[in-house]
Amino acid sequence: MKRETIDAIFVNQLQSGLETFEFMRALNALNLEVPVIMVVPQTDEQTVLSALRDGAQDCVSAGRGSYDTYPAAALRARARSEAVQESSERSNSIIRSQKQWMSIIDAITDYIFVLDSGLTLVKVNHSFATAIGMHPREAVGRRIDEVFDKALPIQTFLNDVLKDGIPRIYEKKIDEEIYQISVFPLHENNRPLTIHVMKNITEVRRLKDQLHHSDKLASIGLLVSGVAHEINNPLTGTIAYTELLAMKTTDTGVKAELKKILDSAERCKKIVDNLMTFSRQRTPSKSLESVNDIIDRAIDLRSYWLKANNIVIVKEYDPVSTVFVDAQQIQQVILNLLLNAEQAIVDAGQTRGRIRFITKYDKNASRMIITVVDNGPGIPPKVASKIFDPFFTTKPVGVGTGLGLSISHGIIVEHGGTIGFENIEGGGIAFRIELPTGAGSPRESLLITKESERIG
Repeated sequence: MKRETIDAIFVNQLQSGLETFEFMRALNALNLEVPVIMVVPQTDEQTVLSALRDGAQDCVSAGRGSYDTYPAAALRARARSEAVQESSERSNSIIRSQKQWMSIIDAITDYIFVLDSGLTLVKVNHSFATAIGMHPREAVGRRIDEVFDKALPIQTFLNDVLKDGIPRIYEKKIDEEIYQISVFPLHENNRPLTIHVMKNITEVRRLKDQLHHSDKLASIGLLVSGVAHEINNPLTGTIAYTELLAMKTTDTGVKAELKKILDSAERCKKIVDNLMTFSRQRTPSKSLESVNDIIDRAIDLRSYWLKANNIVIVKEYDPVSTVFVDAQQIQQVILNLLLNAEQAIVDAGQTRGRIRFITKYDKNASRMIITVVDNGPGIPPKVASKIFDPFFTTKPVGVGTGLGLSISHGIIVEHGGTIGFENIEGGGIAFRIELPTGAGSPRESLLITKESERIG
């Protein structure tokens, strides 16, 4: 049997000396899928059933008159065996395909699960099972509200999807994450099911909001540039004529009143100057500068008030700090962050204030990273998304204009960098600025590289 190609095997149980079961076991050990036809003394029901139970696929009588039926029995058994084999291969192919699809679904990081009309889990992928801390087999058969009530689907959506067969998409906030949930109809064995795909879009939403914010700043920049120009001319006249009147009069009372007018006009002038800077109407003058030196100059401007408020400055500088920037504009950014940190520490009643300035050169990315950390109260989450908006401020009226961080954002973006922040656990906030070290031209990049190598 090992050497030959066999279509069917006829076994005369009486002559072989083997029980049918023993023979079938020996045949299976050879891994031969050959139909076996048992030759029995009589084809009564009990004998046939016993042979079929032991593994034979057909029975024929041992009588001489039955020999003519053997070829037909062999063909019939062979056809039956091929049909069984084909069905088995088809089943195995389906199983392999199902496993392959399940592997693909398990590889998807989105949460995928299937619910029946009673909100019972029918299937789940590995990502969803991991999120609920279960094995996929443990999750199946449980209600969704038992294992993950935060993902409880909207019943009206399910009803609409099953009613018209049109997929639905909705968004849901779970803890601090935003998910886009897609619901698709599925009918399996006349049982209405719904497929749910939960995609985490928190980062996408953040980038979308950031893009919207940038567009908003650009639009406001165009608006305020025109307003600033219109206000600047009469404001300059107001300041000039107030100073002339103060020079002409000797009345101390009148001089005091004129001083009030002049102070108010100067304050308006400062706001207009900030608006001009915010709208980037002034062309930046870039040159090779040391970020460490820029920070030192900004700190020097506030040294008296920092000492008076008992605020300690901690410097953690990278020796390589040369960048191609407008020094005055970057100093303005650093000064804005320093003033905000100082104000936050004082307002919080912090008796031992501390502000850290950290610079680090990222050689691989060719970027200079500036981090400003304070131990103040931090920024409340409810206003965190607005701090770069123009004219938004948490300071009292008359103390802040709400343009400091907006101007800083515009300056950093114009330099090809980024600015962001994060609250620190336990109190405080860290602002992070990233600036490209080069200006884009080969000569300027070469100068920066040589300077960095010399300092290093």
